[in-house]
Amino acid sequence: MKGFLFLLAISVASLANAQDYCKQIKKDMSPDKKLVDYASPADAQEITSIKVTRSLNLDPDYESDLFLMTFQLVGDLEGIYSKSPDGVQEEKDEWKLLVEFEDKSKWVDDTIKLSHDVTSDKMQAVRIVFLNLTEPSIKEFSTKRITRYTLAGYEKTVTPEYGNAIMHYVQCMKGMK
Repeated sequence: MKGFLFLLAISVASLANAQDYCKQIKKDMSPDKKLVDYASPADAQEITSIKVTRSLNLDPDYESDLFLMTFQLVGDLEGIYSKSPDGVQEEKDEWKLLVEFEDKSKWVDDTIKLSHDVTSDKMQAVRIVFLNLTEPSIKEFSTKRITRYTLAGYEKTVTPEYGNAIMHYVQCMKGMK
């Protein structure tokens, strides 16, 4: 009986935690109630490693649903540049997102192009990928915990807690309208 009560308590605690993730999602609605934006928590003063967003246009004439995961990685500024044959410094074209999950499976997209930005102090580069979530990727990212991701060969480890949070944010947002 004690074992059953213990498992029941863990199950209830798990459900409560999942609810907490949904409550953490920020919702903004336009005054005319036609545009709804959802966003996972992020500190405006820091670069968020992974952010989940969903923007819905509910206007029947312009219906749209943009469900995104944004992956960001801070690195050395020089790394995003190369020298052209005539010696001019140019921004590199970089490609490829690799996401590794707790179960050792991987999500790979080598056709996705990275964007570049710089930190506010202009001392470091930020590599960015905007991944448009489709039904297959929603299923993947809503049921598996991310442990690491790589942008054009530059790697970022994700803590188990953060990987769990990202999975839950995708779960929550997929049901929001």
